[in-house]
Amino acid sequence: MKCLALACLFSFVWSLSTSAAELAVTVNGVRNAKGDIRLSVYASPAEWPDHPTPGHNQAQPAKTGSVTFKFDLPPGTYAINGFHDEFGNGKFKTSLIGLPEEGYLFSNNVRPVLSAPSFASASFTLPPEGTAISISAQYP
Repeated sequence: MKCLALACLFSFVWSLSTSAAELAVTVNGVRNAKGDIRLSVYASPAEWPDHPTPGHNQAQPAKTGSVTFKFDLPPGTYAINGFHDEFGNGKFKTSLIGLPEEGYLFSNNVRPVLSAPSFASASFTLPPEGTAISISAQYP
């Protein structure tokens, strides 16, 4: 009986691990090594652009040039946004009139016009075999 339970548990855990696809995201054009690069992955328009699924956020120390992130996610449609937190406070700094004061980024290298781009314009498909994408940091 214990062997059957262990076999079922192993089968369940194995099926979970095979259902995840690796998403590698390289952020290019990082202008300096101050602070962190912060990324959030969104799985639906309802989450976009401010409410990612828990566990879909990552931060890494900034370094001049590029920084690579890896996520294990179920295959599907996603969009990414992020910023270069040069001030190291965990918040995206904007001017009094709302203009960016730190570098920002969106998947598909979408450039916003007065507000965040739509989920549809920033979305991409993560296939079962995984994928790698590049995003360029944009600075004011």
